[in-house]
Amino acid sequence: MLAAIAAPGLTDQAGAAPGDNEIRIGNTMPYTGPASAYGVIGKVLAAYFDKVNAEGGIRGRKINFISYDDAYNPTKTMEATRKLVEEDNVLFIFASLGTNTSQAVHPYLNSRKIPQLFVASGATMWDQPREFPWTMGFLPSYQTESHIYSQYILENHPRSKIAVLYQDDGFGKDYLKGIKDGLGGKVPIVAEASYKVTDTNIDAQIAKLKASGADIFMQFTTPKFATMAIKRNAEVGWKPIHFLASVSESVSSVMVPAGVENAEGIISAMYRLEGEDAQAAGPAVFREWSAFMERYVPSVSKSNGQAVYGYLNARLIVEVLKMCGDDFSRENIMKQARSIKGLQIPMMVPGILINTSPSDHATIEQMRLMRFTNGHWQFFGPVRSGIDPGTVSDSFKTLFKYGTATKRDLANQLNANTVSLMTGSFGSTYAQVGADLASVLDNGTNLRILPVMGRGSVQAVADILLLRGVDAGIVRKDTLAYLDRKDFAKDIRNQFVYVAKMFNEEMHVLAPRTIANVRDLDGKTVVVDLPDSSTFVTAINVFERLGIRPHLVYQEPRLAVDMLRKGEVDAIVAIEGKPVQWLNQITDRNLHLVPLEYAKNLQEEYLPSKLSSQDYPNLVADGSSVETISAEAVLASYNWAPNSDRYRRLALLVDTMFDKVAQLQRPPFHPKWKEMAPRATVAGWTRFKAAQEWLDRNMPASASVSAASGAVPPPAAATLSPQERDPLYREFLEWRAQRAKAAGSR
Repeated sequence: MLAAIAAPGLTDQAGAAPGDNEIRIGNTMPYTGPASAYGVIGKVLAAYFDKVNAEGGIRGRKINFISYDDAYNPTKTMEATRKLVEEDNVLFIFASLGTNTSQAVHPYLNSRKIPQLFVASGATMWDQPREFPWTMGFLPSYQTESHIYSQYILENHPRSKIAVLYQDDGFGKDYLKGIKDGLGGKVPIVAEASYKVTDTNIDAQIAKLKASGADIFMQFTTPKFATMAIKRNAEVGWKPIHFLASVSESVSSVMVPAGVENAEGIISAMYRLEGEDAQAAGPAVFREWSAFMERYVPSVSKSNGQAVYGYLNARLIVEVLKMCGDDFSRENIMKQARSIKGLQIPMMVPGILINTSPSDHATIEQMRLMRFTNGHWQFFGPVRSGIDPGTVSDSFKTLFKYGTATKRDLANQLNANTVSLMTGSFGSTYAQVGADLASVLDNGTNLRILPVMGRGSVQAVADILLLRGVDAGIVRKDTLAYLDRKDFAKDIRNQFVYVAKMFNEEMHVLAPRTIANVRDLDGKTVVVDLPDSSTFVTAINVFERLGIRPHLVYQEPRLAVDMLRKGEVDAIVAIEGKPVQWLNQITDRNLHLVPLEYAKNLQEEYLPSKLSSQDYPNLVADGSSVETISAEAVLASYNWAPNSDRYRRLALLVDTMFDKVAQLQRPPFHPKWKEMAPRATVAGWTRFKAAQEWLDRNMPASASVSAASGAVPPPAAATLSPQERDPLYREFLEWRAQRAKAAGSR
């Protein structure tokens, strides 16, 4: 049933309670007004539900689809939505169109615990499961799409100048933020111009943007204004590289009215196929799509992109309803909507999958670029993800904007001989190591170690660089490499130094036994800890290097075990020093530790390791072991000038700690201290000057090389205990590996 009216008014449905044999769905859509081109979506949704009903409905229930015209006006959206909820008694609101319009009813629906599913808007606000647990979007977010454009520009046009036309509301500003964040200032935006949906033309805006001298034009507009801009560009003879927001890529609604010759060469991005692209869709998919359109909605052109959108959205909600079984409560509908895994809907671009979870309400996060050529869109390049995992981290965002060290305020120093050490979360290896240092090194007023609970490696880097009073911290070597490779922190190699390599931390992958190896996680839902954690960085780095593309869930590993048992996630990754306490408490025979081979493309940053039955008797068979890798943790600090007080305090820490390594390597201190190798280097990074000076005085390199080369060790070494000899032997192994690597490169 389709009820399309100019504003909420009397209807046969008003006040009627839903029957047991129906599923009542509410919707608002701009059938009139400045965004009326999108009204096609509502017509196709209604038509698809007619098809479902004609085929027997959902478990014998017919879909009753009630859709009102809100004319793209938030006030009317609010009126219509209240009517749908309070009079029409709909089960949930589905596929309502617009950013500002849907935002107007966002708090209302969540306060009443009414699902607001698959909003027809790409605003990032629909993916806020903590604040708005009853809302989910459908489109890739506008920021995700902008990130994909920025990837392409940085790869292919790094010396260009950009002009941006955007709608002056949440829709346009989301796109604008995405392109700025994605470019990171590496390609300048030299001009911006906005318009209001009530404007009758955009001639002045186009004139301003053309005059800027930009050679790239980013157009973040709705269909009506997209048509205006394409036409106007042709009239004034401006021919920049032209990017068009995906919401306005419709051939019939935008390109044809603008003149297909004027649109030639425009670039956009899409997650779905064109309605007449039989070759891309494949025979079976295209026949099913064509048959539906010809029978149920013949008045709408198959080349209209909004028709494909409506078709996909309708198919998705039908899949969710089928997943509900016989429980059509609002709670269960919401539960199923956020439990979608690896779903490929016909008429979506091959390779793009839908994944959701309780902590991630972003339905689609991938797109593929396309170019308008000879009257139709042609895809090019790979499927791209607009979500760089690093960007979900507030610490990375802060580091990205980090300035120079001269701005640091040293006025509020702590006590003269107190060293603040950023560690990790409660119960972590980092936290225990920090506590050990305080226990062994504290010496009254001469030296005090102040361990600080942190949130992991990324946060530790940010705190070392930016937080007043933090002198040093335990971080991962691969976090430093990731920051440098992704260019998150300006000139970080010169501002960041390491004191010593501390220990290795093993990668643990907990999953059902159906996951035989790590590569089976491709496309699966995987918990990778919080975005500032050490596990987070190592996990995304390892997956990237192995070419594995899982759907990531940001939750503390120890808190995600129930999610794994219930099937809400497929695996949990934890990179910590073995044995991990919470893992040893798991006795579920259906779970195991997944092996990870020491692949060639991991060897640059990681070391081989094993998880034995002695480490995890409940997860590894007696006498067996599981292959994995380990990441190196280092004690690091800011690169303070030698004449500064902060340098003096760190030098005091170095002298005392290095003198007492042997004591730290004995019980009851953490067994990972046995792996500390003071002379081990961190490739490409500078050691703290005072630490290098201590090593030169007390452990000269010539002695290590002599022992490593096979010469008889000095007599003093023979008197060392096995625990004390262990670090020297490990240094020998590392030295030998470096020699072998150098020889191989020659």
